[in-house]
Amino acid sequence: MLKVFLLLGLGLTVAGMLMARHGHAAAVKLFRPWLGGGASPAAAAANTVAAEGLDHSMTDEDLLWRASFRPGVRRYPFRRVPKLAFMFLTRGPLPLAPLWERFFRGNEGRYSIYVHALPSYRTNFTSESVFYRRQIPSKVS
Repeated sequence: MLKVFLLLGLGLTVAGMLMARHGHAAAVKLFRPWLGGGASPAAAAANTVAAEGLDHSMTDEDLLWRASFRPGVRRYPFRRVPKLAFMFLTRGPLPLAPLWERFFRGNEGRYSIYVHALPSYRTNFTSESVFYRRQIPSKVS
């Protein structure tokens, strides 16, 4: 029985190493199609539209600095509610958006939603949708 677990562990380790080696290349092709050929990154950046109507204009460094703070308040003047965060990584429209809408219905205030898409994609959710104004601004790197 020990031999089976050792062989299984070794097999999973080798498989993980192979996937890690090739996973980055697949992610680059998936989320940055202009790097694999076709238009140059400069041409792709020129075709992106500046984000409008976002709640902040902080840089990544500003966001990291702000997120790294530990709260200095021992007691809050309000009741804190634990939340779950959902990040949707997508290249375009969310294929199961109606299903997620039903999933989130009735639990408002218990979750945070973020939609991270390519800079060229513009969401078209109605103001009643849980995904309305939840897009995280992306930059071409």
